[in-house]
Amino acid sequence: MKLFFTGQAAYFVRDNLNRMKYFLPLLTFFLTAASLSAQTLQGNRFHSLSGNLSIALNTTESSLTPQSKYQTYNLGLQYVRGKFIRDNLAQGFGIDLGVGHIRIPATDYSMMSPSVSGYYLIRKYIAPSERVRVFGQLKAGLTYNPQLYDGKIETNIFGASGTAALGLTYFYRKNWALEALANVASLSVTHSRQQGEKVSTDADLSGTFGLSGFQIGVAKYFGSSSSSFEAPPKQSLYVIGQPYVAADLTGYIRSNVTDNKGFSLGVTAARFTSPSLALGIGVYGNYGNSEDFNSVKYSNWGASVRPYAEHYWPVSGKWTVWVNGGASLGYSQNKQEAASGTTFNRTTSTTFSLNPNVRPGIQYQLTPQWAIAAMVGILDFKGFSAKIEEGTTQTSSTKTTTYDITITPTYTLGNSGLSLRYFPGR
Repeated sequence: MKLFFTGQAAYFVRDNLNRMKYFLPLLTFFLTAASLSAQTLQGNRFHSLSGNLSIALNTTESSLTPQSKYQTYNLGLQYVRGKFIRDNLAQGFGIDLGVGHIRIPATDYSMMSPSVSGYYLIRKYIAPSERVRVFGQLKAGLTYNPQLYDGKIETNIFGASGTAALGLTYFYRKNWALEALANVASLSVTHSRQQGEKVSTDADLSGTFGLSGFQIGVAKYFGSSSSSFEAPPKQSLYVIGQPYVAADLTGYIRSNVTDNKGFSLGVTAARFTSPSLALGIGVYGNYGNSEDFNSVKYSNWGASVRPYAEHYWPVSGKWTVWVNGGASLGYSQNKQEAASGTTFNRTTSTTFSLNPNVRPGIQYQLTPQWAIAAMVGILDFKGFSAKIEEGTTQTSSTKTTTYDITITPTYTLGNSGLSLRYFPGR
């Protein structure tokens, strides 16, 4: 039996403590808005259906090796049925169906991995507003995951696992809701058999502060409630034609293992096409350079343009919740140079990318002209990238081109931050 533990608590505390100020507006919003919502009542029931999708297509061309390709996809479908045993506390059962596939054409390698799992779960809900529920979920269950090569089962994997997750429920109409869920940590034990013989038994314990296994779906709630889940309409703080501009500047100087200096700058502008929808564009740039103890020099710079749409939901008073969806078209270049006497080594990587993403946020209108917005993480869909890597020494040169198409929705808190916005003419 092998036991693994991966945790990033020390790193998280050291590197992210200064980011806590980003979430103060979010915390204040939850504390002030909690009294606005009716409870999710004991005796109510719910059914939810959600899914997740991951696709990766990769092609690499090199001056030293033949062209290589690989293709992968993973598809999952989850059904949950639950009942509230107390106000804001539910238990239930679920079943997950999934399939994964990997194909490498050059070696004629193909592996398919279907899976089925059943589990018991318990959820604790918090109601920050009339339409929104935030919940924590614990689940434990069993999984069967065979691996097929050329259509034949070669390995049977049986497992037991426990998972902790965070979720969000948004009621878009009475008793109907959209739900999103992401895993936080998991503990699993697997038992593998190949050709009828026991091969290995592994215990895998993993924990991280980043969210993974993102799922999105729809849920139907049944039963009596003191709330219709139809909050009375609130007056928008914004009008058609209202523009706003925002800027973000970040600089850093670090002297630890490397001497690292750089900055990033972003400017955005948008105009409201309706009281709840703004269309805008952002322009971003960054530059940095460093040198390590071995006199290896690094430099990087990049630029991107991101058109976006931002949808607003007025919550209470000067508070507004928004979701910002867009796609970044970017260019970046990284250089690494090392020299010693008559020898040198230079590597240059140039990347072109198209990256769709979604950013949720909360905004507070400080004055008629000024607002502060807290961006709470990012849902990244990856997208397309083309990377050209050139290496040069005193005797040779190489060139490698990699094309990558990846659709893997991943939600992370690493890109959270604050934005100060100016609304002219108000």
